[in-house]
Amino acid sequence: MESAYIYQPLPDPANSIRLLTIKPGWPSDPIRVSIRIIPNLDQSPSYQALSYVWGSVQNPVSIECDGEPMEITRNLATALVGLRQLPADGDPAANGIAIMDESHILHSKNRAWKGIARNRNEDEMIKSRRAGADPPLFWIDALCINQRDIQECAEQVKLMRRLYTTASMVCIWLGNELVAPEVPASKLQTTRIDSAFGRTRLAELDPMAVVLSFFAQALRNSDRVKLNEYGLPDVDLLGFPSQKTPEYKILGAFFNQPYFHRVWIVQEAVLARKAKVLIGPWELDWKPFAEAVHILDAGNLRNPFTLQWSFTGVVSEESSSGVDIPAALYLCQIQRLPERKENLFPLLNKSRTRKATKDADHVFAVLGLAGDVAKATELSQKLITVDYEKPVAQVFRDATWFIMLTHATLRPLAAAEFLEDRRIPDCPSWVPIWSEPRWTSGIDYEFFHADAGQKLKMEKVENANELRIFCYSFESIVSVTNGLVNETALVRTEDELIEWHYPPRQEEIDFVKSAWSLITDFYRGVLNGRNSVGATAEDSTSQLSIPTYYASDQGVFEAFVRTLSVQMTESSPDDQGDESQDMIDSAEAWFQQSVGWSSHPASLITKIWHTVRDKWYPGAGMLFQASLLRACGGRKFFLTTRGFIGIGPASMKPDDLIVIILGLTVPFVVRRTEDQDSQKYILIGECYVDGIMDGELVRAQQEAGKEAELFTFI
Repeated sequence: MESAYIYQPLPDPANSIRLLTIKPGWPSDPIRVSIRIIPNLDQSPSYQALSYVWGSVQNPVSIECDGEPMEITRNLATALVGLRQLPADGDPAANGIAIMDESHILHSKNRAWKGIARNRNEDEMIKSRRAGADPPLFWIDALCINQRDIQECAEQVKLMRRLYTTASMVCIWLGNELVAPEVPASKLQTTRIDSAFGRTRLAELDPMAVVLSFFAQALRNSDRVKLNEYGLPDVDLLGFPSQKTPEYKILGAFFNQPYFHRVWIVQEAVLARKAKVLIGPWELDWKPFAEAVHILDAGNLRNPFTLQWSFTGVVSEESSSGVDIPAALYLCQIQRLPERKENLFPLLNKSRTRKATKDADHVFAVLGLAGDVAKATELSQKLITVDYEKPVAQVFRDATWFIMLTHATLRPLAAAEFLEDRRIPDCPSWVPIWSEPRWTSGIDYEFFHADAGQKLKMEKVENANELRIFCYSFESIVSVTNGLVNETALVRTEDELIEWHYPPRQEEIDFVKSAWSLITDFYRGVLNGRNSVGATAEDSTSQLSIPTYYASDQGVFEAFVRTLSVQMTESSPDDQGDESQDMIDSAEAWFQQSVGWSSHPASLITKIWHTVRDKWYPGAGMLFQASLLRACGGRKFFLTTRGFIGIGPASMKPDDLIVIILGLTVPFVVRRTEDQDSQKYILIGECYVDGIMDGELVRAQQEAGKEAELFTFI
């Protein structure tokens, strides 16, 4: 975008800022602004800060800045029009404003959202928007920072926390209007019965009226929110329409707006002392909005699902497109944290699901919220200094080093997923691509103890792209299935919005069948002597024995279910009593319904029982289906050399190696580099291997007197 405006240098870019005023005008008037320099932020006059999405640079809008032409994005132009005061004199109605008096059906005094939201075209709001003696000052990044000066940009980014905590108000601009989803108009019209009783369907009038009604009703349910058995907020929402109604699509459209999915807006909204949400002519107070979001999430509206069942030959279906609450919920959650801060690792994990124009901003945009960054030593601070001239791969690598060294942890390795066609190829394999969502749902580290509680051991490196850590090697992978991968659906980290459906689709059935065939073929080979499950002669003292439950068909089947659902056992895997019988029953029903009787070892009586049960309860396999989708999405099933089974990254291949990294509670798949003499490895990603998740391998190696080996990852 072009600009004839020449920025005057800031006297101290690390402490000085620019503020602007917007000249009053009617909606169709040209936009005119004026910029002034504030030498010291600590001595700044009162100002408001704008939080918004820049939007497309295509079709820019020309404005006047201190008499000079300047081009800005269309979304920013609509925000400036929404923020500027109206002229002190003149008739609003004659100048394009649809005045809303108290008799209007959507006037806030007549609606449930009274006190939390309002239309800025209401009579009293029009009066408050008239220009006065002191025009308000605003800080807006696109105009108050010289975007052509990289060094100034870097210094001003460091000021973001102070800028938004100092602002008297943060104005969150969502856009000029809420674009309603594609729903046939006939489905949004007021019914004849409602018309007869004098009721009007809000969706017919304004989609934002629907959204505000949802928020108001959520707040009425606030006293009913309780903690469930897992310690999570839960509520059975009262006063809400059926999830089949199109109003939920309107609510979903609100939460799916680009604003909630941008990485920079997180700290802008979170750090605000006071904030309001603006969308077109509507204004919503932030505090009740945040509370309503928490309540809606407790009502479990987020997960999309499709459920079909057949009863006496009649097929019924229940479905919901879900509401994309997590992105907005995250902002509200951080606000509840002490000092509104979180450590860098969870912040980076969450930022992966968001969008940014520059990849490096996935790191830079969250530094102001990171409590460990604020307390870091001067030496550590150098790793995460905002520097737009630093290559992106180095930004991601240094942020990962900062986390590992500050917290003495290797947990960031769990967030790394190696892909052959990495978009940032220079990034080391052990460094997560912080600008890309995960392809898999993370394995819960709290449930497993594959490292037997051993502390991490790391060696100093001269090359920062290398990581030298100690591991116990297990076995090579001998066979893998195709992955259960949906190329169009990335899995989110922590706040997953995974599409849930039942009955299973053909790709899930094929995945499970191919995995089961891999097992049965292998163990048939054991019976006829083609395959071996014993330890090799030269290493028989330290190799872990195949679990005894693999000796029976039922034991193999239960291990198979445990693997596909990534289940924990409270003690030894040999203690089958610790396995969840509910999951086993659900898996057997899933096989019965989706694969056929011969695909699992259930007895004839069990199969007959399943047949009878399925007639009356066709959803018996749903528990296993839900676990399968979460655990195996984006992963492959594999067999090791001696027949251990597991699931791992979609990029894994035969001959890859399974290792236990000291300090990490789940195993990893690694690959030796083509240079066999270098003894260097690529980290492929975390995995689940039945029979070694509770430290069995580490203890066996230790009892045999074997020490962990040094691995170098590149």
